[in-house]
Amino acid sequence: MKKNLIRFLFLLAATSSVFAANVKRGGDANLTPYLNESDSRVVCKDIVGQVLKSPRIERFSREKGRDPIVTIGRIKDETGEFFDTQIIANSLKTAILNSGLLEFMANKDTRDEMRSELVDQANHANEDKALAMDDEDAADFMLTGSVKLMVQNDGKKQERTYIVNIELADLRTHRTVAMFEPSEEVKDYLKKIGSVKSR
Repeated sequence: MKKNLIRFLFLLAATSSVFAANVKRGGDANLTPYLNESDSRVVCKDIVGQVLKSPRIERFSREKGRDPIVTIGRIKDETGEFFDTQIIANSLKTAILNSGLLEFMANKDTRDEMRSELVDQANHANEDKALAMDDEDAADFMLTGSVKLMVQNDGKKQERTYIVNIELADLRTHRTVAMFEPSEEVKDYLKKIGSVKSR
């Protein structure tokens, strides 16, 4: 049984269509041919930088006299690779919090847990110490987006380009107010070129 498993793993490695050792991208040598967490951090930091410079965000801060509150909705995986888009969501959240210029609203699952805690406090905590219900902040904008993959084969080379699009929507009006994609220099982090081996 163990020998069969080893043979299977060896066969799987031998028949892989793209070899990570030959991947090139952005001058970084330690790569895989797939989108990874390091790529996500670089891309999301770049995109959040663009969000902060958005005329909509600047106008909101000027008119309301406070920083906008942002939440993150669904980031769709359209790569066909079952990429965990939570990596993108977490990278966006980290970049937003590190900016210090946007407030971040907890995601829906976390808010549901917090509401449950407040109900528990209302039922069991000291009346003077229990936090009040229905005193939540509300997000002003929502970030959503998608990750797509474009693959081009050229002889023994395969170029894999990941396309990340992020959309900023006004939660009051439900209007899309801005669209963002990585800047030209950062797009290089999303382009992977590897050797192709025939199966």
